[in-house]
Amino acid sequence: MHINWATSVPFPKYQNPDLQEDLRRRISEATDDDLLAAYLHWTEGQVAAEWSCAASALEDMVERERDHLEALHRPLGSLFSIKYLSAHNALHSALLQADDGSTAAAREAHTILDQLRKQTTDDLPSRYKERKDQEQTPIERLGPLINRLTRIEDDLRSALRQHRNAMHDVALREQDLKAFIASDDSIALEDIHTLSPAMFEQTVAALARRDGHTILRSGGGSRDLGADVITRAPDGSRVVLQCKHRQGGHGKVGSPDIQTLNGTARPEHKADIVVAVTNGTFTKPASDFARNHDISLMDWTRLRRWATWGEPLLSVLGVSDAEQKDSGTCWWGPA
Repeated sequence: MHINWATSVPFPKYQNPDLQEDLRRRISEATDDDLLAAYLHWTEGQVAAEWSCAASALEDMVERERDHLEALHRPLGSLFSIKYLSAHNALHSALLQADDGSTAAAREAHTILDQLRKQTTDDLPSRYKERKDQEQTPIERLGPLINRLTRIEDDLRSALRQHRNAMHDVALREQDLKAFIASDDSIALEDIHTLSPAMFEQTVAALARRDGHTILRSGGGSRDLGADVITRAPDGSRVVLQCKHRQGGHGKVGSPDIQTLNGTARPEHKADIVVAVTNGTFTKPASDFARNHDISLMDWTRLRRWATWGEPLLSVLGVSDAEQKDSGTCWWGPA
């Protein structure tokens, strides 16, 4: 027997003499094959136990992150609600996938460990010597499982990183937006409601100028033929705007006004983009007519995005990328 009895690990002293003798006899009869097989089996068990614990830890991690996500509440009415929702939905989907994968992986890891435990009473040397090449042992099943666990954790951490970056981006956008609203470049909707029709036209022209438009006409009159403000956008488009102010923001713009604009904007003013802008709302017939004749409508909700929040005109109208700058004006709206 090839055991160095001078080892620093002493043989245990058992209180029962029979037990002491039985163990000494068995160990003294052990061969090199017995010892190596026992050590191999013990090592396999250690590795399986470690990955079983890792699978359980991944399950716990997924559960914690799901609890954290559920604790977050989307700010109602926020300019960034859509971005919040998009980021949360993406992470929620990733967590569901990770939950299914980690649960199945943990179950399989525990099964592998149990099977190895049951093999402890087997003839270990024979098991290692007589193993067929095509036979997949419990420990060999651990290899693909390790790859799965690694992939699940990598995907989850990537999703968490993307969510964290999205939330950080939103926080920066909110900070910049608050600073913009507090600046002179922002015009509150409440202030617009108190303007006269002529001042409203001048304000619309000023907002277009803020976006980098060249102002070709900054106010209408009795002979304006439906064009109160005409601009040349940074991309070269000719924009014709008809302004309809409603005192206090109350009142609707009807279809006749939109029909008049349609009859002159392109034939008379050579417009590429036709816009009717009001601090009120539009009637359904007006909206239907505008949609059928490629006329953009800006009611108070869109006007707030443009005047108060600083989103460029073409972005508000949906004719340019929301992330693109029409000029030097920064836009921090939802991506």
